[in-house]
Amino acid sequence: MDDVALLRRTVRRCTAVVVTALGLVLAALAGSTASPVGVAISFGALLYLAGSLVFVPESGRASDDENGPANRSESGT
Repeated sequence: MDDVALLRRTVRRCTAVVVTALGLVLAALAGSTASPVGVAISFGALLYLAGSLVFVPESGRASDDENGPANRSESGT
């Protein structure tokens, strides 16, 4: 995977974490009953995070071989 794709995936995952937190805050501020909107937002963001951790694109797996990371300029060798 190239660096831009990795950065995009990281930004999407960080956004999902922030959305999860905001959804939980929204659900907590709803009072004695949990807000269905806040719970749904949090559940959707957590579902995305779980899916992004389980389903890794094939191109990301193919970049590493038995000897470690693929030949990159920042590896120092």
